[in-house]
Amino acid sequence: GEIRIGGTRTDTLSELEMSMVRGRMVGAIFQDPLTSLNPLFSVGQQLTETIRLHSDRSRAEARAHAIDLLKQVGIPGADERIDHYPHQFSGGMRQRVVIALALAGDPQLIIADEPTTALDVSIQAQITTLLRKLCREKGAGVMLVTHDMGVIAETADRVAVMYAGRVIEVGPVDEVLRNPKHPYTRGLMGSIPALGARVERLTQIDGAMPRLNAIPQGCAFNPRCPDVGSRCREVKPALVRNDHGSVACLIHDGGVA
Repeated sequence: GEIRIGGTRTDTLSELEMSMVRGRMVGAIFQDPLTSLNPLFSVGQQLTETIRLHSDRSRAEARAHAIDLLKQVGIPGADERIDHYPHQFSGGMRQRVVIALALAGDPQLIIADEPTTALDVSIQAQITTLLRKLCREKGAGVMLVTHDMGVIAETADRVAVMYAGRVIEVGPVDEVLRNPKHPYTRGLMGSIPALGARVERLTQIDGAMPRLNAIPQGCAFNPRCPDVGSRCREVKPALVRNDHGSVACLIHDGGVA
């Protein structure tokens, strides 16, 4: 396939051209903020370097902008904290610094790779709310990579479910979570217990995810699918549009028999 951001194809760009994309067109937030930040430099040094790389601000202007970014992401005492090192911040505060770094180049898109995984549950909601608020104010899109259905339900507008490296269902969050069309998505949702419901066993998806160098012929999910048919073992289903989005399943494209 192709990767396009804002109409510009990026998977064919040279390393020099990609350096103009990273940070300026696309910002990134990673799982573990401690490994995302350089422990040998203060957060201020890392922020000002990023700001100056993607703008023509002077060192003093970049430092002032860095302090402003730290204030925007909710770092108290930003004027003093800017000269502190990553180990002097808590996990939640470090992730706020990483968000400030991702926003430093005013990107059009933020890719957030499980940004709340390493954080306490009480901090997760604060970070997702902050990320959504800041990106809405700055007009940036967010691509959130996560396996946490609660975060998806609370944060996203649209969701794409992937299996074995391919998108198998896309649609508005409410529609996909409440009325999943693909058997894999149904299995994911069935594994989450409903509040107040008393069940003896949770639903499980039998089997294991295939290795990417040993994906089965036909539909990649066919060895684990409860609705598998003969066509599923031979035909790789295309992503077909429906009333609310798209789904890659032969049940919705001519039948599995």
